[in-house]
Amino acid sequence: MLGSYLRSRLSAILSGTVCILVSAFICWIYGKSLMPAILTAAILLLLGMVFGVPGYRKFAKKHAMLERGMEFPESLADDFSAKLRQREGESTDPEEKIGLLEEDYRKLVVKLFEEASKERESHSSSYHAMLDYYTMWVHQIKTPISALSLIIQNMKDQETASRLKAQLLQVENYVDMALNYLRLGSESNDLQFSKVNVDDVVRSEIKRAMTLFLSKGLSVDFQPSNLEVTTDKKWLGFIVGQLISNAIKYQKSGTVHFYGNENSITIEDEGTGIAKEDLPRIFEKGYTGYNGHNEKKSTGLGLYLVKCAADMISAKVVFDSEVGRGTRVTVLLPKPASTFGMNSCSFREW
Repeated sequence: MLGSYLRSRLSAILSGTVCILVSAFICWIYGKSLMPAILTAAILLLLGMVFGVPGYRKFAKKHAMLERGMEFPESLADDFSAKLRQREGESTDPEEKIGLLEEDYRKLVVKLFEEASKERESHSSSYHAMLDYYTMWVHQIKTPISALSLIIQNMKDQETASRLKAQLLQVENYVDMALNYLRLGSESNDLQFSKVNVDDVVRSEIKRAMTLFLSKGLSVDFQPSNLEVTTDKKWLGFIVGQLISNAIKYQKSGTVHFYGNENSITIEDEGTGIAKEDLPRIFEKGYTGYNGHNEKKSTGLGLYLVKCAADMISAKVVFDSEVGRGTRVTVLLPKPASTFGMNSCSFREW
């Protein structure tokens, strides 16, 4: 900080140095003693300390204020607004006197913050209106879905009914995905942490997807892990459900395996696998990769939502895959002593 302050006063330092050198040069030309130059240097140094120390304090105070403003911009803007409303002569602290240019900068900061606040309020209002609309839409679409489910149950052609039921389940999954996509972007995700039996969550999601397993002729190998963790049951179920959906989507035959240990659950399929070059990007929003290009209905949102949901509950998701040999996904769950927080989403493992 001292170096920065001295650089900001470089013109004054250079001016003083020039004065000293000129005095010394004149004394040398006339063959006089260098004492006047030395006295000039001493006086300038004393003046520099007298005015420089308060200047440095003011510089350090302003730097600290701006650093706090980077963390809490609202408080900085409010502080500037209060000071700008005061007349310059009313300030009791001489260090609070500001020049015209700095006053202009402060006015600019306040104006920009006010504009940003208005923009945030407008965006928040639009977002909540959109969330309300889609929430209503999701609840309304469930009525015809339930009606279709009853119609399918009463069909005599069981083979056709089974195929229709599988497609209807896909529709339900996409409806839930749409609603969860909106919830993930909200300021409050209605997290409710409690002690959860992971086996119960996995069983529930397997049962929910059983129609899809049967429609594709896939078998299930479930090995209980007896794992209990403190987490949000709804979002953990969403993560497991999305991973099961992917395992079914990219597997034509064989078995989907479920097992775990003291702090993780693993879902392993025998499907097409993921190309090595696609692994670093599978959690990117909208990225579909090689498999997504082959699967025309792929949206590239499933794993993105898995990543963000896992981030909310402090879980980690690790993929291990090889083309032609299937995919193994491990969900590392937080231990009881872990802290929960909103971490930013990164790629592959976070």
